[in-house]
Amino acid sequence: MPMAMALIMENEDASSVDLKETLELQLSEVEMLQSMFPNPGEFKMEDGPESLEEIQAFLDNKIRAEFLESRIGFIVKITANKKTAELVCHLPHDYPHASPEVFLRSHHLNRESHTQLNEDLNEFLTTLDRGEICIGSLIEWLQENLPHYAQIQDTPVQQEKKAPSKVDTVFTRLWIYSHHIFSKFKRRDILAWASELKVTGFCMPGKPGVICIEGFSSEVDEFWYRLRRLNWKKIAIKEKEDEEMGKKNIKYFRKFSTFEEVGFDVRGGKGREYHMDLGKFYEFLEEHKCGKVFSLYFGVEGKSGPAE
Repeated sequence: MPMAMALIMENEDASSVDLKETLELQLSEVEMLQSMFPNPGEFKMEDGPESLEEIQAFLDNKIRAEFLESRIGFIVKITANKKTAELVCHLPHDYPHASPEVFLRSHHLNRESHTQLNEDLNEFLTTLDRGEICIGSLIEWLQENLPHYAQIQDTPVQQEKKAPSKVDTVFTRLWIYSHHIFSKFKRRDILAWASELKVTGFCMPGKPGVICIEGFSSEVDEFWYRLRRLNWKKIAIKEKEDEEMGKKNIKYFRKFSTFEEVGFDVRGGKGREYHMDLGKFYEFLEEHKCGKVFSLYFGVEGKSGPAE
């Protein structure tokens, strides 16, 4: 028994050392990127110095690992051939042993080119060795390849001006399940994308996480494409509803007038975990005539009132 306990303690120490090593590498990479992009607006921390300060406090043994909630997120502005793009990066605590979450956005690209570039960027990411910092390699790849995507955009855009665009006549609603949604970065992206794509619905963070998005099928598909590219423990579509709109206004089909983040009597759990009052969540679904989906997520019929 004493030897077993010693092994457990040794493993815990090794785990702690590994985490410190990965976070030290992340801080070093941020310093390197800040020196590579020194001009105003070229490199920006998403939450200012907050995450860096918290990680440094952990490295200095001022806080314990279970209270380490922040993670590094930043935006790098890349210019190539007079075209600009923003590389959005979120680093999980075990990066570079785990893959970073990266997403590119550029107003110079139409949606097809934008989607293709993100797919190719993430495909290139899979070719890089885990265990080594890689944001610099991604930036180099983008600087070499962005002009190509920017150039091939011109012809489709000119053609779109001459030919009438396709009219999306399908209304889609997705019910999405995630093992958990805690990250403030993901929650911010979800709200930003919903606003950009003009979809309605809601996001309920916590464990589990629930997302409903509804709108034109093309916009909902784009939202889902972006969402699933992020790093999730588990995420899946629980149900997809499609309706042909015909000549009816899209407002006729919506069950939600806006997209918002919702919470119901949040209760704290272990570490950064928290849970919602499922009874009140069911009432919320009922108010929007969606009560039937409760059983899809939780395997039981919904019941009003506070959860026991």
